[in-house]
Amino acid sequence: MKCKLYLHAKKLPNVAGLFKGKSDPYAVVKVVKKNQPAIEVGVTEVIKNTLDPRWIHPFIFEHELGTPMFLSIAVMDKIPKETDKPMGSAMLDVDSILGAKGNIKAKKMKGGGIIYAKVTPHTGMGDFNVQLRGVKLKNVEGLFKKSDPFYEVLHLNDGNWDTVYRSEPVMDDLNPTWREAKVDLAILCDGKLASPIRIRIYDFEKKGDHELMGEFETSVEGLISARAFAAGGDVNDTESAAAFNVTKKGRDAGQIFVMRADISGVEEPAEEREAEEAPPAEEEAPPAAAAPAFVPAVAAPPTYAPAVAAPPAFAAYTPGAYVPPPPKPTFVDYVAGGCEINLGIAIDYSASNGDPRQPGTPHYFSGIEKNDYEAAIASVGKVLGSYDSDHLHSVWGFGAKYGGIMRNIFQCGPAPEVNGVEGILDAYRSTFKTGLAMSEPTDISEVVEAAAAKASQAQSAGGQSYSIMLILTDGQITDVNKAAASIFKCSKCPMSIVIIGVGNGDFRAMNFLDDMKCGRDIVQFVPFNQYRDNLHALSKAVLKEVPGQLVEYFQMHGIQPNPPVQQNEDEITFDEEDDGVIEFSF
Repeated sequence: MKCKLYLHAKKLPNVAGLFKGKSDPYAVVKVVKKNQPAIEVGVTEVIKNTLDPRWIHPFIFEHELGTPMFLSIAVMDKIPKETDKPMGSAMLDVDSILGAKGNIKAKKMKGGGIIYAKVTPHTGMGDFNVQLRGVKLKNVEGLFKKSDPFYEVLHLNDGNWDTVYRSEPVMDDLNPTWREAKVDLAILCDGKLASPIRIRIYDFEKKGDHELMGEFETSVEGLISARAFAAGGDVNDTESAAAFNVTKKGRDAGQIFVMRADISGVEEPAEEREAEEAPPAEEEAPPAAAAPAFVPAVAAPPTYAPAVAAPPAFAAYTPGAYVPPPPKPTFVDYVAGGCEINLGIAIDYSASNGDPRQPGTPHYFSGIEKNDYEAAIASVGKVLGSYDSDHLHSVWGFGAKYGGIMRNIFQCGPAPEVNGVEGILDAYRSTFKTGLAMSEPTDISEVVEAAAAKASQAQSAGGQSYSIMLILTDGQITDVNKAAASIFKCSKCPMSIVIIGVGNGDFRAMNFLDDMKCGRDIVQFVPFNQYRDNLHALSKAVLKEVPGQLVEYFQMHGIQPNPPVQQNEDEITFDEEDDGVIEFSF
């Protein structure tokens, strides 16, 4: 999927030097994948004279959920005619950012300062092309100088005005004509043409303390409509062109005219074009008398003659360019809106796994390398666990006897929940020291139903919640029909079941559970041996269906994603500085 990255930083070290003011920071972003050279995604703009920069320029990159990818971020001080100085650097895991509340994480940088990274899904919705011209802007420079105006476009995002575009300044000019700008609609307004945007005009100052000259509020529709209205006459004629009044503290501060405003880069879906353009189906004509191609007539546009003056927002205007419908919600949209993801693990301790003291069996501990169960837990648990909001997991076992009594579900480890992948591994290993006897039958129905009950309880507690049950087994299930009945019963619950087949057993029963039709599909089976030498591909395969299953559940129940969680900076998940070494091995 396409993702977009926004960055800002705080408390950067000042490396400008004595008596040289503050540094002028910019950031260089690269993506790093296993066994591949780092690829530069881009460079932010330079922010003058600040140690707390908030960069506007977003970065667009491709990412597959479950495929390990890191962002390498280096913050530099721009020094004209000299070598730029480093201010700080950090590595961030993309999946961990996507799994954080609000899709934002903070990290202490090597060299000093804190970097904040926000990653969200990016849906291409076309580009908005706009050119603005100012007329009689209020001078704020002083008696003998003229202001150097530039403008910023701000988008209203959950009550906060976020800057999404900044123009170049036009020097010494109170009637500036700015260059044409092209802004991604997904970034500008999330594709919602009627949503409010604010345009602020500033007087540019080299030191970075730009002074507000005035502002006005409109929408993309409003700008397009203003241009359409002005196109009926002479845009240079202020009497006939629709203008936006710029104000500062309630007082007039000039006007803004729209020289260009249109949408490009969006194609109407092929099926819709064909429906409109293709001729009606007819019986095949003889070759000698083939009918000419159908060409639909184009109606002449009506003459624009407004009965009354156009309102400032131009709300009645409908742009002629095709605008795609809002994108369907995604897994990441739900997570960003605060949906709690809960990961639970169930491990097969049945006798069909073989004697764990014998080399070659799935549970054998060599002390040198991970056994199959450990490797699967480490790989899959790391990826799925990155989306678990509190990283606390229930770890259960099945298929063993305690005190001669068969247990189809029991707690692994001393605590009902453990912290992170290391906690899961510790609970798994410690269970072999508790006097259990690996036995039969192999029955997953009880862990499935217990997970479903826990998932339903979490959802009913309020807010959005979804559970993932990770079952690791050798596949030798004693009663497939019983397992299928339990899964069918749980298919209406807010949960997915991921089954990892460990060892070289017969997995036909697992494939049956994966393929069976039982209402909503909630089962994903992945054979471990198929990915033994590529654990990253294993992680990718595991996440192939879960995101879609989550979205399907909420959409079936008419539940839309909540707005992205807005967090104060002291609430954002914070990672300590690392040593710069990226850990790809599990």
